[in-house]
Amino acid sequence: MVVGKTVAGSHVLTIDGYAKTMEAVGVGGSVESGRFSVGGHSWYIECFPCSEDVSVFLCLDHHGAEVEAVTARYKFVLLDRAGEAFLSARSRQLQTFTNTFSSTDDSWGVDEIIRITELQSSLLTDNDYFRVRCDVAIVRAEAPQAQPRLGLGDLLAGQPAGRDVTFEVGGEVFMAHRCVLAARSTVFMAELFGPGGKQHQNAADDGSRIRIDGMGPRVFEAFLHFIYTDSFPEVDDDGGDRVAMAQGLLAAADRYKLEGLKSACGDVLGSYIDATTAVTTLQLAHKHGCHNLEEACAKFLKDVLDEVGRV
Repeated sequence: MVVGKTVAGSHVLTIDGYAKTMEAVGVGGSVESGRFSVGGHSWYIECFPCSEDVSVFLCLDHHGAEVEAVTARYKFVLLDRAGEAFLSARSRQLQTFTNTFSSTDDSWGVDEIIRITELQSSLLTDNDYFRVRCDVAIVRAEAPQAQPRLGLGDLLAGQPAGRDVTFEVGGEVFMAHRCVLAARSTVFMAELFGPGGKQHQNAADDGSRIRIDGMGPRVFEAFLHFIYTDSFPEVDDDGGDRVAMAQGLLAAADRYKLEGLKSACGDVLGSYIDATTAVTTLQLAHKHGCHNLEEACAKFLKDVLDEVGRV
């Protein structure tokens, strides 16, 4: 488990005189905000205001030097001259993103926060002026506890010798170590060693398979990965599969009482909350008792209602 301290801040990029800005930067050109500091790092906002889809990015200002990677949660809000939120038809405004910034990946953001036609017809009416606010929060890891399970991942990745329990999940077979599973999960402890888990004990002892229902093979494989490594599995996509995996693992974490995995799933799902998923994600969090995800959903919904109330 890692204890983190959150450092947060906000900054506003002002574009006053949009028509002149279009002439100056042209289609595909960008405008940068002044530099601002959050969490001991220098940042700036970069906006591409003249493309068909107006895009905006949070950038780590490292002056071309190597810097330590930093993970930030951030969101963008369009503001009018009165400083009120302008809610575009684009649902990704107010969505909170989480990315790791480094010397090689120093810019992350939203490709389409608002269409240029909507910007020109609605937000720029009369005043030729708009602003973009970026809210940034950085979680700095502090005093990680000793990890007695360090190196257990090698047991899972290596030869099957020593694995003394076999699971069948969706027609696929997985082998593991009873002592590792029991040490990590009180549910596995009861099923594999407790007096109430005689059926599973006998299956493990005679070499037969323990069937796991209600979980897919990919999720169970990722579930074992977390048990042995204490880390969320890598998912090679830009969102959809990662969300589906986190949802499946959240159910598994609740089923087998793995609070660390539950919290990790909450962090992943919390970074994909938007206006279309907030309510269903909140229901999922409540169903599985994922408190950090419940808090993230509640905060997002409160922010949306606050912004709507100001319009």
